[in-house]
Amino acid sequence: METTEQYQGFIAWQCRLRKMSMRELGGRPTAGMSAGVFSVTGGEEQSRMNFLIVRKDCGARTGEFRHIVRKTPDPSEWVKNGLRILSELHYHESDQFDNRLTALFSLDSELAAALLEAGRCHLQFVQDSVDYEFDFDVAALAAGDEYFEATYWHNRLFNPTLPGNVQVLSFAPKLQEIG
Repeated sequence: METTEQYQGFIAWQCRLRKMSMRELGGRPTAGMSAGVFSVTGGEEQSRMNFLIVRKDCGARTGEFRHIVRKTPDPSEWVKNGLRILSELHYHESDQFDNRLTALFSLDSELAAALLEAGRCHLQFVQDSVDYEFDFDVAALAAGDEYFEATYWHNRLFNPTLPGNVQVLSFAPKLQEIG
């Protein structure tokens, strides 16, 4: 089992990747922002998914994202204003992020259904020579949950065709405390 310290290194790495994505790639995800999904018992990669890291105090930022989307029908303005916030402010303090990851799925996603049925999974994040792997407990978030809302509105900034009804899953790492 991985340690909390290793996971904090992973979150710091995710913040660096995401700052680079926002500043240099127009928000397009890098390879390390997605993970290979495996059963905790091993075997072949089942799928690849993009994940969000969510700030512990995500309510105010979610409100900003919601305001950006609702104030204009122009998706290019959503991206421009979202990138400004995300590249300047959002990812600068890795200790401000929760350990849980989130991912957004359509309501009829077979992968989401399989993950929920299993209740856990193993994720592997790789980019260049960096590789992080952790086991996670998987749970559905209810609409209205602050992490559900943070995930929805973050994704909405970059996807103007995102439907209003989606499901968001939470991935809580299984970590070993040291000391």
